[in-house]
Amino acid sequence: MKEKVLGVLGGVGPMATVYFADLVVRMTEAETDQDHISMVILNHPTIPDRTAYILDHSKPNPVPVMVEDARRLEADGCDYIVIPCNTAHYFYDEIQRNVRVPILNILEETVRACQETVPNLKTIGVLATDGTIQSHAYQNIIERHGLTCIVPEPGDQASLMTIIYEQVKAGRPVDLFEFHRIIGEMKKRGCDAVILGCTELSIIHRDANLRRPDVVDSMECLARSSILACGKQLRRG
Repeated sequence: MKEKVLGVLGGVGPMATVYFADLVVRMTEAETDQDHISMVILNHPTIPDRTAYILDHSKPNPVPVMVEDARRLEADGCDYIVIPCNTAHYFYDEIQRNVRVPILNILEETVRACQETVPNLKTIGVLATDGTIQSHAYQNIIERHGLTCIVPEPGDQASLMTIIYEQVKAGRPVDLFEFHRIIGEMKKRGCDAVILGCTELSIIHRDANLRRPDVVDSMECLARSSILACGKQLRRG
């Protein structure tokens, strides 16, 4: 069987791209190098900021650059493409229209994972950037699955953006107390599951060793789907 190659349209942000590749390696059942997925990783951090453009269309548009990068991955022979950035999926349809290679959708994969792992799931909370929240990307998918979506109150959303942009992206220490407090507030409001819908939050999830079945890491969901799509096995245990 022909080996499947995964293309990673990365750099959005660069730390999240490295974390995604590390996750794929760690989550693959492998005894030798040859058991792992072949990946072409395009780490392109100068792609214009996704949230800035979603909130203000006078800002630089990231789509032309991302389409060019997707085409480059296609030309390199990739069988699937992933974008390890939740916010960038606001542009998913436009990017997918410009390439023949399937792009795995992190939003769809994460909501599906919630349904598979959280018993009696009715309400999902989403922690994400302002761009992701205001685009209603997660809300639309969650509601399409017959579930209710809750997003943070304005004050908590502002605090979350500080964590994402001024702490994780800036390489500064993260206020873990505040991060856990925001998750707690979402649970108090009735969320059966809370999605970490920003790849910078996935990095906190790893660093804080947060292992709660009701907190679902979108990056882990994308890594899992990538491994299976490329015909490899998930690591047991």
